[in-house]
Amino acid sequence: MKPADPAPLPPAVRWIDPIWPLESAFATTRRILFSSFLLSRWLLLGLMAWLSQLTHFGITGLQTQASRTESKLGPIRWDVSSRFASDLVEWFEQVLSTVRDHWIWMVPLLAFLGVLALTVWVALIWLNSRGDLVFVAGVTRNETGLSSPWHEFAREANSLFRFRLVLGLLQALLMLAFAGMMLLGGLRYMTLFDIELLILLTPMGLGTLFLLLVGWLTTEFVVPIQFTHRCGCRKAWGVLGAQMIRFPTSFLLYLLVQIPLAIVTVLAVVLFAVLTCGACCLLLVPFVHVVILLPVYVLHRAYPLHFLAQFGGGWDAFATGGSQPGH
Repeated sequence: MKPADPAPLPPAVRWIDPIWPLESAFATTRRILFSSFLLSRWLLLGLMAWLSQLTHFGITGLQTQASRTESKLGPIRWDVSSRFASDLVEWFEQVLSTVRDHWIWMVPLLAFLGVLALTVWVALIWLNSRGDLVFVAGVTRNETGLSSPWHEFAREANSLFRFRLVLGLLQALLMLAFAGMMLLGGLRYMTLFDIELLILLTPMGLGTLFLLLVGWLTTEFVVPIQFTHRCGCRKAWGVLGAQMIRFPTSFLLYLLVQIPLAIVTVLAVVLFAVLTCGACCLLLVPFVHVVILLPVYVLHRAYPLHFLAQFGGGWDAFATGGSQPGH
């Protein structure tokens, strides 16, 4: 059955508050996880959150590792960028020479590894798309199982999967273009501040930032819109775009709120690791760290849901539960 169109906003809606939904998200997190604590429900929500984070770095990002690496190597010296590019080209030529010398077994091996990596990547995107909608269902409903929302939102998840697959391919093309420029563009003769290098890198940098923003908006808003309105990803993007045009200031402030929220989140995680001593090792274990930090994941998932609920009754995922008339 064709899903119902999103309900139009009531005329009374003139301002969408980006702050109040954060307070509601804290209340929702407290109600779901701590009002009536059940270990089974905590673990189930942890599994849902883990599925929704399969293609993300999650709370334990790479910034800490990067800072540790920089502290060991010392500050980056940009004046040796030309030598680095030259060494990179030389290494690439050596790899090609090795492949040519042993092509009988190297080519099939590289092809197999490439197909295997592509298969794993596609499978993770598919699982992540299912997990995103399932996690929204877990936060908004009193779900006691995984099977029901897994099958109920299969159509919406498949649409989300196709969109993310195209988005990922575009990101891969940008990476390949950058690698090709580094290896074949003669950058060994350039320094970081050459105008030619800046001209080449600027479009790639802007394109990467744009694709990252599209991916973030998809997870933050498009997935909840798919859940509440039971529509495909492309239609949900159309709905989101219309509201972003109508309330640009609210969405911009929402984006700015993410900065202090991310800082507070990182500080809370670090403080938790310090106070619990050995827990810092557990935060590196897949799934386990999601279960430990489940309140953080629920909070970050509930925040955009409450933000969108201000658009009217048909936008409140907690009221509709992802069920539209006619379903």
